[in-house]
Amino acid sequence: MSKKKVTLKEIAQRTGVSLGTVHRAIYGKSGISEETRKRILEEVERSNYQVDEAASVLKRSAKRVVVVLPKAQKEDRFYFRGLWRGIRQAAQGMEQYKIYFQFIESDYPLSQMYKELERVYDEQLEEINGLITIADSEKTNVWIGRFAKRGVSTVLLSSYYEEENQLVSCIKVDHKRCGALAAEFMNYGLKKPEGKIMMLCGDNQLYSNRIYALNFEKEMENYGYDILKVEGFGRDEIEEVCSSYLETEKIQGIFMSNARNTYSICKMLEEKKMGKDILVVGTDVYEELAPYFEQGIVNAVICQYHWDQGSHAVQKMHEYLSRGVREQQDKTLPPVLLMKSNFECFL
Repeated sequence: MSKKKVTLKEIAQRTGVSLGTVHRAIYGKSGISEETRKRILEEVERSNYQVDEAASVLKRSAKRVVVVLPKAQKEDRFYFRGLWRGIRQAAQGMEQYKIYFQFIESDYPLSQMYKELERVYDEQLEEINGLITIADSEKTNVWIGRFAKRGVSTVLLSSYYEEENQLVSCIKVDHKRCGALAAEFMNYGLKKPEGKIMMLCGDNQLYSNRIYALNFEKEMENYGYDILKVEGFGRDEIEEVCSSYLETEKIQGIFMSNARNTYSICKMLEEKKMGKDILVVGTDVYEELAPYFEQGIVNAVICQYHWDQGSHAVQKMHEYLSRGVREQQDKTLPPVLLMKSNFECFL
């Protein structure tokens, strides 16, 4: 005997709210508290109520989502190319759900994304329902907060943002574990401290770089290694110090906490005809690293799933704008170590 289908009216009775409130919760409309929305959606799940997606779309007004990220150009192409690819692929076909995406590929670097967000806020705030972006500095976080407080549903990528109750979700890798994994591999590869480790910690203003590098440094010091820290983002900022260390110090390992510095160091080691006797661990996976794996200049990289972060962000935004499904907890992707034999599988 088939189970009787639960109605929205019954869900309203069970949760002690009006039928209109149930509609607002299920179809992602404003006008109710997040606590009430959560209680209703939990009852919907318990009751196995199936939302008619087609009917939902017909009832719903169109939603506009703005994606604001650095353009995949020059040294930013290594990380953001995969991120943009994942976002664009996942956004295809969203028009059928009345969700329309606008892609803003900013010329500002990651550390200055707040300038692009300020412009979007001033010019388009009243027109948008959702925002997908990256918050990796204090100034950027200020603008994220302003969007969220004005009711713009926000999904962040690879970010650290304290006011989680204002977000739909945050998609990122576990940078603490990434640092620990890189250190563990380097320790196994080197066996014992017979030289120094050169650590390129990136831009200290970027939370992800800072957390990643700090955990690598802490683990390597616990293993007994001396660390030579190099701050800077890209070849122009790191080359002079790195060249000096390579020429004057006994370097047995090099670690880079971001894609930009990974490529820069590989290029430098190739030009100096060095690297094959140094254990090199970098970050991210992209086509330009393939020849350096083949030459033995880079030994391993930590994968940050930049393409998956992009596709997950679009899906989370769709779930919230279409059905009011909101995850307060971050979606944290596990770290993975890639080497020559499996590197191409993740391109």
